[in-house]
Amino acid sequence: MIFFLSAMCILTGISMASTIPFIDKEWELWKLVHGKSYPNLEEDQARRGIWLDNLEKIDAHNAQYLQGNTMYEMTMNQFGDLTPMEFANLYTDARISEMVNYTDDALFGFEMEELEEMEEINHLPQEVDWRKMHYVGKVKDQGLCSSCYAFTAIGALEGQLAKEKKQLIELSVQNIIDCSDEYKNFGCRGGLPYRAFQYMRDHGIESDQSYPYQEKKNDKCLFNNSKSVIKIKGFRRMKKYSEKKLAAVIRRVGPLSVLICSAHDSWRFYKSGILDDADCYNKRIDHAVLLIGYVDEHPTGYWIIKNSWGTSWGERGYIRLVKGKNMCGITHCASYPII
Repeated sequence: MIFFLSAMCILTGISMASTIPFIDKEWELWKLVHGKSYPNLEEDQARRGIWLDNLEKIDAHNAQYLQGNTMYEMTMNQFGDLTPMEFANLYTDARISEMVNYTDDALFGFEMEELEEMEEINHLPQEVDWRKMHYVGKVKDQGLCSSCYAFTAIGALEGQLAKEKKQLIELSVQNIIDCSDEYKNFGCRGGLPYRAFQYMRDHGIESDQSYPYQEKKNDKCLFNNSKSVIKIKGFRRMKKYSEKKLAAVIRRVGPLSVLICSAHDSWRFYKSGILDDADCYNKRIDHAVLLIGYVDEHPTGYWIIKNSWGTSWGERGYIRLVKGKNMCGITHCASYPII
């Protein structure tokens, strides 16, 4: 027995020792892939500890995924060296929930279209995906700028323009970041999509080519009216609606700007599959994304969402959310422009 225990201790020690070089190698590779560097060894080791904690959470979740206990897979990505609070502060906007509750700008009353929409609800197609009609632009990365509100507003307008002109024109997110302060947006510190629509209604919007994204807010607005692509007529804002009504609207209108909650690990480290996470019910609205369609299939339907965290995140920049559960607050607030 003594010999057996001694042997086990030796083998355990060898096993632990052999894993340390492996983890170190993975850490160095991760830093190289994501362009990470730190000012000193202490910071490097602290970030390694956070990264390792996140890796263990991802591995634990994926073990459940392999056993068929969850429908989505997670992966280590560019957010791996951040604590949950750091991630929330850098890549989400907790003020969205407060801002959206304290404004009634263009609050859309569905009563006038209720009969039409109810008719649509009873005859919805099994699938809507506006990418197939080329109404959706390429996925981009907001970086260290809380500009999700601008990306989704621009995405919704690009969809409407493509629908009308049969041509996808990439519009300027930077134009919104630099120029919509007077509408109570805050540049790289957050904002709301329909406040961006207000700006585009009053001033217009340049193309991404003439006013490219810089991942920062410039000291002054550089909008040139002579380069404006379009000035929208107005916008509509929907609040507290059913998922069936949301499906009817996206079928009729096109891509929609929606507000959701994303400050949790299932979003941060999402890789693929259909996200169904109980934690997503209890979080505050903190992020804006572009809803581009849905699929109703047995046994699980889902929403198709375009994010602004780059193509290395999720399903090449997209995420699927389970339908029928108001997952991540998808029925909280949606909006779209009128051209």
